[in-house]
Amino acid sequence: METLLVVITVFYVISLFILMKNNYHPKPFSIILTFLLTFGSSVFVGFLAATFISKSYWGYHFNPPGLPQKIEEFEKIRSITPISSIKKNDDSRIFKIDTSNSCIKEIQSGIENLTTSCGTGKCNTEYCDNARILLSMSEKGKLPKKTPYISQDLLNSLYNHLEESELLYKGEPGYNGELISDANSGDLISKADGKRLQGIVVEAEDKNKQPYLFIAVNGGQVSNDHYPYYEFLFEVPKNNSTPKLIANNRFFYDIAGFEVIFVWYFIWIFFIVISFIISIPITFLVIQIKVYLKSQTTN
Repeated sequence: METLLVVITVFYVISLFILMKNNYHPKPFSIILTFLLTFGSSVFVGFLAATFISKSYWGYHFNPPGLPQKIEEFEKIRSITPISSIKKNDDSRIFKIDTSNSCIKEIQSGIENLTTSCGTGKCNTEYCDNARILLSMSEKGKLPKKTPYISQDLLNSLYNHLEESELLYKGEPGYNGELISDANSGDLISKADGKRLQGIVVEAEDKNKQPYLFIAVNGGQVSNDHYPYYEFLFEVPKNNSTPKLIANNRFFYDIAGFEVIFVWYFIWIFFIVISFIISIPITFLVIQIKVYLKSQTTN
């Protein structure tokens, strides 16, 4: 940054010297207008860049998406099952019932202040909480006190349905369950398994008795301190054929504590500062071009 300021200062001095040498004294209004147009354009470009970076890093432009709209039509919850995935010997994956997720019992017990009582334990925000559908159903008075678990046959096929959606993030090398050589020790290590999923599956139906499957899961680490969160909404044909994916969410969150600096508006503020700095030399460059064009026309 210090080097950049030195370069800009030198450019500023040279620009003034050139302007004085050409005996061209632009009106203050012209300078201000040129600067505002340059700065405004840079700010707009910075805004687009900030939202693009946010989308690339977090999976959304401004804020994490809400639950799929179709969930508003749920009239009855048929089952709620806590799940986690396991990898079989042939490297295929299936879900198993995971009763270690106590949050479901807490929600169904009707406790107060559900938002602070439930969560993944990985971040302090509802946006990475796979139980947020249950919180939503509870607030609407549609959450039963007790439900059965999903059938084992259907549970066994769920992971394949998620794989077929091609929405599961594989993760960077070393974060997808594969063994890679450590740069320092040379030992084979695996930092994480991004496709290890943990969350809940909800069977529900609307007023027309149309069945649905809603799966909300957190993935394992896919890069340093970077985790995915998924929501899948399937419509289940009444003839029990393959469920059809009708809505989904996929975004990411960090647990490092510095994730706030990657929020789109902080990125934009950074670009605004940079835009202000670079707009000064650009303004004088534009003025110099005007000087040159004016000298050409007079000659």
